[in-house]
Amino acid sequence: MTELIKITEKDGQQLVSARELYDFLEVNTEFSKWCSRMFEYGFQVDLDFTPILTKSTGGRRPSDYALKMDCAKEISMIQRTEKGKQARKYFIAMEKKALQTGLPQNFAEALQLAADQAKTLELQQKQLQLAENTIQKDKPKVVFAEAVAGSDNLILIREFAKILSDEGFKIGQNRLFTWLRDNNYLSYKNEPYQNVIEQGLFEVIERTVGAADQTFTTRTSKITGKGQVYFSKKIRDSFNVENFELTN
Repeated sequence: MTELIKITEKDGQQLVSARELYDFLEVNTEFSKWCSRMFEYGFQVDLDFTPILTKSTGGRRPSDYALKMDCAKEISMIQRTEKGKQARKYFIAMEKKALQTGLPQNFAEALQLAADQAKTLELQQKQLQLAENTIQKDKPKVVFAEAVAGSDNLILIREFAKILSDEGFKIGQNRLFTWLRDNNYLSYKNEPYQNVIEQGLFEVIERTVGAADQTFTTRTSKITGKGQVYFSKKIRDSFNVENFELTN
């Protein structure tokens, strides 16, 4: 079988590099943030994965993680992508291959193997259920984070409302303008206050239109990347995200 992801063995355990799995899955999120989010789905350090510390990170921040096979399979499943499905099937196939080379030689070994497999299956089912429950519980928060993560672009307020709506949080631009005014981010003229601009949440773009003595200045308020993250969290905390549905 073609090797998709390198699997190593240590102390009788099959291990997978989190970074190699991350590369195979073609995840867009930053590696460290992706790992932190994945490990929140019920995985425990040393039990399911082990941080790998190197001199390049000063021996303090992990440069990689050694994932046990069950952990790697579940993380692959959580992705809910074709790549994730492919990785999970590959790990299952490699486990079966490893088992075939270590078949029990007598009845006692067969009983022990059956007991171990039953225990492993029960643990996997519990962890999968915990992961699924966590996914459903955290889905609104994840959507909010992914809607704006890594955005450095200036966008209009109506564009920000559309981003949130497209990601499952149906808030119209009129309701968003109202919320920003009510919370003292915008004036009644829908312009950001100076202190809000100084915080880096908004920028005001000024343009001169016209020619000769017939000119006038336009002012357009835009939300910064920092502002998008900030306001997403504020809006999430202001409303019940489990039933979040705002319209104009």
